Amino acid sequence: MTTRRMHYALRGTLALAAALSLSACTIAIGAAPERQARTPSRALRDTLHFGAHEGGRAHEGAPAVGASLAIPVRGIGPEQLRDSYNDARSGGRTHNAIDIMAPQGSPVVAATDGVIHRLRTGGLGGITIYQLGEDGRTLFYYAHLARYAAGIREGQRVRRGEVIAYVGDTGNAGPGNYHLHFSVGRLTSMERWWESENVNPYPLLAGSAARGSRASREDR
Repeated sequence: MTTRRMHYALRGTLALAAALSLSACTIAIGAAPERQARTPSRALRDTLHFGAHEGGRAHEGAPAVGASLAIPVRGIGPEQLRDSYNDARSGGRTHNAIDIMAPQGSPVVAATDGVIHRLRTGGLGGITIYQLGEDGRTLFYYAHLARYAAGIREGQRVRRGEVIAYVGDTGNAGPGNYHLHFSVGRLTSMERWWESENVNPYPLLAGSAARGSRASREDR
């Protein structure tokens, strides 16, 4: 990794940690990844718009323009994302994540550098991965996976853009409803790592495309 790329990656990580430290919408993203949570304040959402690239152009595996995380499904662009964070779910739940629709078996990649914290199967999420960010407190959750990438194990360090799994329909996704359920949260206790203060991952992934989408909706 070049010195300049390390600088931008570090800047994005620090900004992400600062944004997440402001959140107050606690949710258990382990056994129940889609439980009810409060909507983040407008002030919090506004802090999520920061850049993590070089010269306005993204290199392979880098975040989209204006984003801080790489889109965690290979081959998906920011214009293909849909903000489903506040969508209703069964049992009175709110989604509190983004669903990234993709063909079965599409590679799922690490959204940022970090460590594979836990590999879990069963429950609403089906086959899942919990990844800790470089700060040791930001948790990235990948669910409804078909399978893990070869060699993936708990405690393994991964780089942004590295293949860690493949898109599936396990858990409560529904047969043939292939997508990645992806959420981001800030841990308040390492002993209760399955609980976190969640924020909307859509602007972190879509960047400038998210701002354009919001402006378009406000103009209607």
